[in-house]
Parts: sequence; structure tokens; C-alpha cells
Amino acid sequence: MSRIHLLDRRDALRWIARTSAGLAGLHLLGACDGAETLEPDAGHGSDGIDAASNAACPATQGDVLGPYYRSGAPSRMTIASPTEPGDRVVLEGLVTGPDCAPLAGATLDIWQADKDGTYYEPNAGEPFRLRGVLTTADDGTWRLDTIRPGNYKLTATLWRPAHIHFTVSAPGFKPVTTQIYFEGDPYLQPNDGCSGCGSDDPGRIVRLVAGMSGLRGELPLALARA
Repeated sequence: MSRIHLLDRRDALRWIARTSAGLAGLHLLGACDGAETLEPDAGHGSDGIDAASNAACPATQGDVLGPYYRSGAPSRMTIASPTEPGDRVVLEGLVTGPDCAPLAGATLDIWQADKDGTYYEPNAGEPFRLRGVLTTADDGTWRLDTIRPGNYKLTATLWRPAHIHFTVSAPGFKPVTTQIYFEGDPYLQPNDGCSGCGSDDPGRIVRLVAGMSGLRGELPLALARA
């Protein structure tokens, strides 16, 4: 079995999106900033790429919209200003259709709480603080620069895990509104105070790893055809 050495990050994201095993294991990438080493699974062929061309990418599951969405966020990939308190996080990923073909020009509308679990109105203080809209590149990849959001209480005893809200859309595909969670959070299901939220979905739980410029994580997103 051959090994793929020193894949460019975007090439690795494209390769993983085309393999059914890779969709479940995208978080294994990103152990450090820069190039990675990736081992294809057995059965994917000698080069680990073309044999997976018939793979299917299941649609990302939706989640609760929540009360804090506001339309009109600016177009930007950095939604946390340089002075925003908290642990810096870079999330990268790939948006595909159900056939795993990358979707260029897909839109990601993103909003989140700050490090203490507080959401901000668009015109309070810094305009659209921790909110933004970004578009996938020609190869379907995207990148988000932000901070890790905090947990917050729903009641005196019920907490929500840290999460980031995404609405993903592209012409000809069904939009999905969802939430992204983080591995190791003590308030993931069954401890999530929101019983109807999907914080037990492994496809939306991101593993964050330390890089030279902060925490990093990768996440595949897939849309169903309209």
C-alpha cells in the first residue's frame, strides 16, 4: 500500500471528501500547521485516489436555528477581530454535493457566541461581531478565522456545548442550517441542555489541534440536490 506524502491542505481536503472513510475521519488532518502526511485506507487502490470516484457524500444534518441569527452579515472569512478575547481557531473544509463533487461559490452564513457564551446584536458595539458570510473557492474549499465560543447556560442546571452556527447554500441544492460542535466538550449529548439539538452527530463534531498560530480543525460539509 502506497503512502501519500506531504499533501497540500486543500488537496488533502479534496481527497478526503472523495473517500467514504475520509468523511468520518477528516479531523485526523491538521496535526500541525503546514503540510501533512496521509495514509489511504486499504481497498482504495494503489494510489488511494481514483478508486474512490464513486463515493457518496451524505448530506450534512440540520440542527436548531436558535434565536440569535441576524441577516446582513458582511462578507469575510475572519469573523473574530484581532482584539477579540479567546482562543484563536482556524476551521477549514470542503463543500460538496452528494456525489462528492466540490461546490464552487457555495455560501456559508456563520454566527457564534464569544468565549463566555454571549451573542451580540449586529449594531451593538462592533458591527456584526462574530458574524460573517463567506464563499467557497473554485475547488469548493473554505476557511474561517475565529475564536472558540464558550459554553452557556439555558437554565440554572442546563448547559449548551460550545458550537458555531452555519447555514450552507448553493444554487441547485437544498440549504442546510446546522451547528458545529467540538470534540471533548462535556456538554455534548447526552448532557446537552437542548434535547432537540444534534450534538451527538459525529459528522459535525470537530477535533481541534494545536498549530503554530492557534487551534485548527477540518470539517466536510455536503448538500443534497434540490
